[in-house]
Amino acid sequence: MLIALDSQNHYVQADLINPKKRKGFLCCPGCRQPVYLKKGEIKIPHFSHYRVSDCGLFSEGESLEHLTGKQLLYRWFTQQGIPCKLEAYLPKLKQRPDLLIWLNQKIPVAIEFQCSFISVADMMKRTQNYQKSGYNVFWILGERFKLKRKLTVQQRLFLSYNNKLNYHLFFLDTVYQRVYIFHHLIEFERNQLLKSRVYQIALTHKKMTLEKIKDQLQKINDQSYINSSTEQRKELFKNHQFLAKSLHYPQSKLVKFQRILYQAHHHLLSLPIELHLPIEQSVIIQMEGCQWKYYVVKWISEKGETKLFTSSDYLQEMMTYPLFYSTPLIGKKIRKNELIRYLYFLETRGIIQQIAQGRWLILKDLSFFNSESEKLIKLTKNIE
Repeated sequence: MLIALDSQNHYVQADLINPKKRKGFLCCPGCRQPVYLKKGEIKIPHFSHYRVSDCGLFSEGESLEHLTGKQLLYRWFTQQGIPCKLEAYLPKLKQRPDLLIWLNQKIPVAIEFQCSFISVADMMKRTQNYQKSGYNVFWILGERFKLKRKLTVQQRLFLSYNNKLNYHLFFLDTVYQRVYIFHHLIEFERNQLLKSRVYQIALTHKKMTLEKIKDQLQKINDQSYINSSTEQRKELFKNHQFLAKSLHYPQSKLVKFQRILYQAHHHLLSLPIELHLPIEQSVIIQMEGCQWKYYVVKWISEKGETKLFTSSDYLQEMMTYPLFYSTPLIGKKIRKNELIRYLYFLETRGIIQQIAQGRWLILKDLSFFNSESEKLIKLTKNIE
């Protein structure tokens, strides 16, 4: 821990204490048990309990990365004149965010720098406690969570969303003293390979203030990763080949889905083009793209041509499936928007038409193919 209480009940910081001049005892802000200052050559100055403690708020064995990261962020905020408390204990929540800042007078912001494993249940509990008590919360990830080619379930826990950055994650590199915002995160359906863009914040750069960062982020434009029709055709063939290969691997994620298709007298390779056209898959959807889209098409087809349906009926039906990953920082509205987005895609294909806000007319059924060869002929044509 970087903060302790002195004999006068004042908070003191480990890096500001002069051990030779210090008088009186120090105690843990959480359990109120005695602590002492540790000041060595490896870790930065910090406090530790005298004996093995069961303190639930200030655990022993904090990593150098975690201690350094909290201090870096604290200095960066305070140098800008942003009110900031380090390791502030919140009695009503019985939680202690790494940092607590105030960007305005009304809404405090809890910042958690996560360097170690945390269970889904614990992360959700802590996040929901903050939100229910009126705190905004940001999770910043450490080296353990470094992005690679694919997103893990743990990384998805910390996904955030806004209109400018789309789906994004925050990372802090304590060695280079930089914060990285990986934004506009998407996956390609067939292999879940990750695409993203990155914005860097140098914490040592005095001109890199929070206000300047906000202005720069407002200028970020949304861009599709698949633009030309040529790219779409290539991706479409790759998607088809991926499905064909999946039939030969009994451990494939699509095995259960194949059984569902067989029961409905369909086949994985006979699915309509619209189920695996190369659209960017949301990083919050865990079900295979062709599978959840099949449920959409099946539900629409069962209603029949010229029939009407509402967005609310559609959402109620789709939310019965286990579609989404656990993403505590993303609200229900964003999840529902992902499903509505596919309706607009079907509208561009002439399958349905929105005749009023939230009301859709079914124009035609989607065509299932009788054979793979028939489908391949269709694939060779230009995508309109």
